[in-house]
Amino acid sequence: MRCHVLYALLCALRVASVDFGAKIPGEQTDPGTCPWDPTIQSLRTPACASPDFIRRLVQPLSSSSRPTQWTDPEKCVNGTCVFSNTAQNGGISLITSPQHAHLIQSYAVEPDGGAYPPPYFAETIESKGIGLRANRSIEKGEVLMIRAPTLVAQTEAIVELEAGVRDMLYGLALARLSKDRRDAFMAQMGRDIHDKINTNSFQFFVHGADENGTRHLGAYPDVARFNHDCRPNVHYRITEMTMTVVAARDITEGEELTISYVDIFLPSKKRKERIRSWGFECACALCQGPKNETTASDKRLRRIEQLKSDLNNFQEMKVTANTGAEYAALHEEEGLHAHLGSAYTRAALNFALFGDEERSREYALKAAEELDIEKGPESGDALAMRGLAENPRAHWTWGKRRATEK
Repeated sequence: MRCHVLYALLCALRVASVDFGAKIPGEQTDPGTCPWDPTIQSLRTPACASPDFIRRLVQPLSSSSRPTQWTDPEKCVNGTCVFSNTAQNGGISLITSPQHAHLIQSYAVEPDGGAYPPPYFAETIESKGIGLRANRSIEKGEVLMIRAPTLVAQTEAIVELEAGVRDMLYGLALARLSKDRRDAFMAQMGRDIHDKINTNSFQFFVHGADENGTRHLGAYPDVARFNHDCRPNVHYRITEMTMTVVAARDITEGEELTISYVDIFLPSKKRKERIRSWGFECACALCQGPKNETTASDKRLRRIEQLKSDLNNFQEMKVTANTGAEYAALHEEEGLHAHLGSAYTRAALNFALFGDEERSREYALKAAEELDIEKGPESGDALAMRGLAENPRAHWTWGKRRATEK
């Protein structure tokens, strides 16, 4: 299993010699699959919450509100220290500044959970190594995993440290974890701890210490077992530092579960170059398929990029009311399942801008459903689309482009 973190670190070095998460995009409560889950949206598959999740539900509320047991900073070097918490999910270790550690320690950490029993199994997959395959049908929106990180490291601080000092901090942080957590971390691909972090970690931002947030790398060994596909069937999001992994579309029994390690809006040539720079060739169906299909895909991606630019252009009238619908339809045709929420949002807003109440409501409802998967049911974007669907005429966008057109 490889990831985008190496690319992110190389970028950091170029800037510093100065978003997703090291599995790229730069971007980042969850509909449940069992009546035990209080955030359930609808009953789908016969999966149920994990025993840990159930235990948390039946515990007194006071126990879930207790402060977590974090250690004082250890082995500080140039303001970067090791912090650990052995009470959370078998252990979480941080390598960061005290200021960022304080922010991270305020995060709510969910017990590891998701669909139970897991609807997937690990196996060796040809040309890819170890991967995950569905052992039953999985419905779109099903939460597959909820995971806290095993190890978190502040990106810029690690890049600036001398290799020996960096490895000393890594070793100390890993030693603070339970044996199971250490074993899971070490089972990831990579020659040593540093290589495993570069190869498998995801990037997220810690906000509060500065305006834009500070990049941190999080190791999620279970999630790192997902292999790459340029048209993935699984989506993940990071809230604070908790990873939620969701089925982006219906998945059939026996199908491999995949995420994307690259920006899936890149043309095929650039995606292949990005993957190749990490030491392997992309083996996904799109990249290995007929040349004419790849060419058609690249044409759709160029059109998506052009329409996005036109929809964002309020200086010139380059769009019609139906431009947003075309933009969304291209996402559907291209199989960009994890980004349909954003596409439907643009379509809904564009119809509102042109004063089309029925179509604006239609796409806002579709956007809200997809954004539940993409960003979470309580995300601002999902809530905003529900508000637009409820009363398009009251939305601030209502009729703005129609007025300009006149």
